[in-house]
Amino acid sequence: MIIVTHKSAGLFDDADKDKIKILDRFVKPTCIIELPENMAFQLMGIAMEKNGDEVVLEDWKETVDELYDRTNESRAIVKSIANIQDKELKDILPIHSYTALLLKHISSAFDSNQRSMFDFIKNDRGDEIKGFQWFIDNYGPEDENPLLTIDMLWEFFYEKGKAYLSHDIRSILDCYSRAITKKLKEEDKRVLKTVLLLQAISQKVGDSVELFIPNEKNVNNAFEGSDMDDGAAGRCAEKLVREEVLYKKNLGGGKFQYSALINAGDMAAIDKFKEQVDKKTTTKLVNEGEVDEAIILGGALNKRYVFNYASSYDFDSLIKKLRNEENKYENNIVAVVTFAKDDRESVVIGKKIQEALKDGSYNMIFIDTSLTPLGKDGYEQYRENMAQSMYHQGKDNNLSKQYEMNAKESLKKWKNRITNGEFMVYSPDKQEGERATTIEMLYNLLLELNKKKYKYALENHYTVIDNMYALQALKPGVLCGVKQELKGTFKSTNETTKLEKAIGDAWQYEGKYWEDMPNLLISKIKNTVISVIEDNFNNGGRVSIATIYDELKAEPFGFMPCNLTAFVMGFVLKEYVDGSYAWSDGIENVSLTVVKLQEMIDEYIKLQITPNPRYKDKYIVAMTEDEKAFNEATAIAFNISKKFCTSIEQTREHIRNKMKSLTFPIWTLKYIIEDVELSSDKKDLSRILDLYCGIANTNNFGAGTTSETDIAYEIGKLCIKNKNAAEDLKVLINKENCTEGMKAYIREFEGGKLLELSEAIGDNGQYINVLRKKFDADEANWVWNIETVEQKIVEVILEYNIIFESNKTISKSTSFESTEREWCDKCQYIRMSYPAAKKHLDEFGKFLEILYDVKKSGKILDSNKKKFYDLLVKNSDRFKEYYSNQIELFKKVCGFYVEDFNDEEVREIYNSLPTGSFTKDKTEYINIVNTKVEEYKRESKATKLKELWEEKTNTVTPKEWSKKYLMPILCMIDDSEVQLAQMTFEAINKKNPDNSTIDKAINYLNEATFFAKLEDEKARNNAFVNYVIKDYDVMLNDIDEVKQYLSNKISAEPYEWYGLPEVDKRLKQMAEAKYNQGGCEKALEKIENMELADVKRYLKDLIRDDMTVGMAIIKEN
Repeated sequence: MIIVTHKSAGLFDDADKDKIKILDRFVKPTCIIELPENMAFQLMGIAMEKNGDEVVLEDWKETVDELYDRTNESRAIVKSIANIQDKELKDILPIHSYTALLLKHISSAFDSNQRSMFDFIKNDRGDEIKGFQWFIDNYGPEDENPLLTIDMLWEFFYEKGKAYLSHDIRSILDCYSRAITKKLKEEDKRVLKTVLLLQAISQKVGDSVELFIPNEKNVNNAFEGSDMDDGAAGRCAEKLVREEVLYKKNLGGGKFQYSALINAGDMAAIDKFKEQVDKKTTTKLVNEGEVDEAIILGGALNKRYVFNYASSYDFDSLIKKLRNEENKYENNIVAVVTFAKDDRESVVIGKKIQEALKDGSYNMIFIDTSLTPLGKDGYEQYRENMAQSMYHQGKDNNLSKQYEMNAKESLKKWKNRITNGEFMVYSPDKQEGERATTIEMLYNLLLELNKKKYKYALENHYTVIDNMYALQALKPGVLCGVKQELKGTFKSTNETTKLEKAIGDAWQYEGKYWEDMPNLLISKIKNTVISVIEDNFNNGGRVSIATIYDELKAEPFGFMPCNLTAFVMGFVLKEYVDGSYAWSDGIENVSLTVVKLQEMIDEYIKLQITPNPRYKDKYIVAMTEDEKAFNEATAIAFNISKKFCTSIEQTREHIRNKMKSLTFPIWTLKYIIEDVELSSDKKDLSRILDLYCGIANTNNFGAGTTSETDIAYEIGKLCIKNKNAAEDLKVLINKENCTEGMKAYIREFEGGKLLELSEAIGDNGQYINVLRKKFDADEANWVWNIETVEQKIVEVILEYNIIFESNKTISKSTSFESTEREWCDKCQYIRMSYPAAKKHLDEFGKFLEILYDVKKSGKILDSNKKKFYDLLVKNSDRFKEYYSNQIELFKKVCGFYVEDFNDEEVREIYNSLPTGSFTKDKTEYINIVNTKVEEYKRESKATKLKELWEEKTNTVTPKEWSKKYLMPILCMIDDSEVQLAQMTFEAINKKNPDNSTIDKAINYLNEATFFAKLEDEKARNNAFVNYVIKDYDVMLNDIDEVKQYLSNKISAEPYEWYGLPEVDKRLKQMAEAKYNQGGCEKALEKIENMELADVKRYLKDLIRDDMTVGMAIIKEN
């Protein structure tokens, strides 16, 4: 007999072929010796070492009692099942009783002794395994959950020990990884872990232990005493059912358990899916498992080599396609990487490679990885898992995804084996192939092939960081090369990879390094570039950046689209951004600045990655002597920095900007040029001024149909002829001179008409600023020729004529804007609506019409200025007459509404109309008039009503009367008249009562008889007692005191006291106070003096009338 301390099946690996033979030697059934439940609890208690400190032990005893009392129901169930006592349960605290029982069983679920309950309790490897010691270190009695619950076994027994779990247990626990893709909350995850552990152990013991069945009761008990007590765990489980993470498995008899979905599947259907998997080519498997990533190139090799992937299935078609597209890879090395599923495919792919090499037409290399095929076992694992995934798709998508991940894991292992395996590299020069026993050797072979093809490639001579072969910093690279200043990506702290070290002695060299150090790689590149540029300059005066790059892209340099290329091109072309050369796209010419060089290099390098058929070549262009003279003279004449005057287009833009600041066109300088002392030929200077106007705007005089380039060249020639022309122009061209030039021109225009008007209105010479605003308001002044300037002067003359004529009619103004405002202000006080009156007007109506437009828009529109001026001259006197007597027109237009009023009343109504009525439309205006007429009528009646009241009461309103006598006036009115009186009083109190109410009120006051009582003090006092004090008059007999009390305590005015509940409330409080101060004694004294029979009779009457008294007597029994 052999006694084994753990399961014999766990002694052997599943892959061991002798496992079955050895196990068959043992007599079956084998006897399984298991630890009794109570013994397990006792051993766990013994395994937990207690602190020897007596104070700590005493504190722990109190803590244990508190923890123990948390788990009444779960503790009773465990005691019954495990046949243990309270002491044994206390000894294992803070482990939850459910957890302890499960701990004993889950330990036996491992195929070997890799995980035991003692290992869980004693092992002290902290976060690495998260056992009992980890729990003690991270949780305490004061935490929300002071108990080690079932979910806390998960890390130790599953996450850290899943590899040793028996298959049936793991198949259940694996469901967790699929479920958490649903982004569960933390409490949901804890409940799910608990359910899965319970389900796994319950299944292991044949569902024989009621406590392990994951039903609602056991799930809640598993968390009893924790932070998920009181049914919270059960509610989480139900939520997981609704979210299809768990399902309720029916156990019969109305019972159920929570369960994870584990699908066995239909093997016949799965076999059909396997047949579909078998149809996949090896290339398909490579793509699906990303096996092509087994060989990953970095830096320059990644940029140089173009990898394509094939198997025996598609090898022939792929290499033919690559041969046909050879032009696409003119500065790349094309490599075909081959894969094999098994040994048979490996042999086939080897033969195909040899046939392609013998053909001689395939300009590519071959990297054969078929020395490491997928293999039979690897393929079977992939096939099985992928078929299962396809079967469960749509039935259990989470399970399907898990199988798919398992299938891809098989391909991932294949990829890793390839990376760590051997390779064969075939090239046209070495058709027999070279073996690379490691991936590093493969990379070295690829480097040698690159060096052989591109002798002067940058990567073969310069050691730089991998970022230099990226594409994200082309423009900064050009800038670093031009400025010879390294920043950002291009600055390395490693001495070996510094770019300045790569460039060598040419870095920041002040001479011509390409001549002084011709053997440097950078000098070879520079001399090639110089040769290309000079050839193109000699044959057309320009060279495209494409021509330069394409030369460097070819052998032996093999430039690739990357940051390093941009940097080197910036370095070798830096001599062309000194202002002596221009940039051109064939249409526009500007100075070749660093920015332009950055743009053209960046654009063309990116074009290598993403071709654009709409791309247009950009050129470096040489500059002529005339153009240089133009740029230099302009910089001096207009005081522009020379760095901004490096091309005709750029210089022109800066000329325009300068002209804007001069306000008036520079051609006006010709009208004062004779008054300025200059050394150059003034005729030539006048011509240059015209030419500058022409280059700013080719539509100006002096330019004709000549192009901007021709104009610039003529300016240059004139400046070469007159050496001091630039300095003379600098003296001449300024804002003050342009202003004086414009004044000189105005003096000649129309005999100085504008100057005459300026003096007449007294604008103190502001006419020149008015004209200046015309230039500011419209296009920049460089577009203004003599014709358009004259047009603007005529406009100013017209405006000044309007000012002059308007000053005869309205308040005097010295500007057109203030004249417009004055007319608008004048119209504001015309209370007759023009739209309502226009049918009643004669020819004068045309002037009112244009005034209407002025008032509406707030200004005199340019298109109406001439018309306004003509009508103003014609109607000036008529307008004055109308403005002083608007009533007559008003009576014509609104006669229907005002025919019953005399002239004075009509005037009052008209004056009550709102200002601004002049522009109101007819309907709105008539409605306003109607409203004002009605208001006038109503106000007349309201005034009569108020006068009648004041005559009879000597007070302004009923409210004032009430305030005067501190009592509501309605107290003085007979009950039968209260409603009518109240309506009357409200009409008097209101500001604008309606006509009907006013009429009723007047009638009532004329017939009223209460006025005499209002003057009678006795009548007022009696009314106040009857209607305000009421039954409290026994205690409240000082009327003035009561009035003053109410006035102080109540916020409402006396007029509103009538029937106000707060008045009764306050009077009751006052009466009770008076009663308590002595009224009670008076009542008792009166009772003492009454006969007994009278007292009884009085008490009986009181009980009948007052329930409160009766109830008090009953209560006192």
